Amino acid sequence: MLFVAIGAVAWANVENARLGGAENIAVPGFGEDGLRIWEMRAFQAIPLAHGVVDAKDLLLTTFSGPKVETILKSPNARFRTEDGHASSDSRIQVTGPGYEISGKGWEWDSNRSRIQIRAHVKAVFNEKFDGLFK
Repeated sequence: MLFVAIGAVAWANVENARLGGAENIAVPGFGEDGLRIWEMRAFQAIPLAHGVVDAKDLLLTTFSGPKVETILKSPNARFRTEDGHASSDSRIQVTGPGYEISGKGWEWDSNRSRIQIRAHVKAVFNEKFDGLFK
């Protein structure tokens, strides 16, 4: 999939870096069909070298068509604008249809629509699993 991060240019702005980054940032990612497939919001974004951005109070939303699919929240993350990856050693909370997952330390790969949580994982499923454990 082709990912275009509109607004990432503002993060790379040297003036913003000198002033402590930008606040209340929203960066969308689009699929090859032009539809928005994810959106990353952060209270503060501080650009580093090579397209890397430190994000504070991250809210990452993935979409399936026009509908919200998954919401990811983390207090800190490092986002690589060039390849659509984010990671953190901080705690994470992921909410989707019928489930909530939390843990500590994580990686997100937008190209594979994959979130990996490294430690202290807790999952709660709100769906019935009739016949699964018979």
